[in-house]
Amino acid sequence: MRRPKFLIIPMGNVLGPWIERLMRQLAESFAAEVQLGRPISYPVSAFNPARKKFFCHTIIDFLREIAGEADFVLGLTDVELYSVHSNSVVSEVHLQARSAVIALGRLREFLMGERPEEVLFDRLYKEALRSIGHMLGLPPCPNPRCVMYPSRTPFETDLKRATFCPECLIKMRLRLGSIPLLREAA
Repeated sequence: MRRPKFLIIPMGNVLGPWIERLMRQLAESFAAEVQLGRPISYPVSAFNPARKKFFCHTIIDFLREIAGEADFVLGLTDVELYSVHSNSVVSEVHLQARSAVIALGRLREFLMGERPEEVLFDRLYKEALRSIGHMLGLPPCPNPRCVMYPSRTPFETDLKRATFCPECLIKMRLRLGSIPLLREAA
């Protein structure tokens, strides 16, 4: 069976060694082929000068347009995002297009401890897992330890595990059948 293809696209000045680590972990967790797209600029039409933010839905549509044959596309941004439902967005997903965008700036808020880069990576990985879970059709989860739980703050993200709870794993298996899309260790 063909492995699913994930494409990660950095937008703006989003670069760092953590991208390679994210790619490796996603490839392992989902038994997927994960590729890194070339860094791109933001679509001009996504910027709202009155809000001084970018409209995440326009960015998601743009990502899907340039993603080609990828099954899933994940954009990583360094700008503030907003949506039709919220003035500030950490991540947003379009289920049918299997596209998502994550705003790293929001994940960088309140980094504490001796290894803030590790805290940032953990937050990013959890948001990536949650976004992919939504792209696979999983709804938000009421379990605050599950990665599918909707975090409202970086602190809530820190409290979650970087795994799907047993109920979400069952939902995913029922939706996708017995294909080895998600390894048990995830």
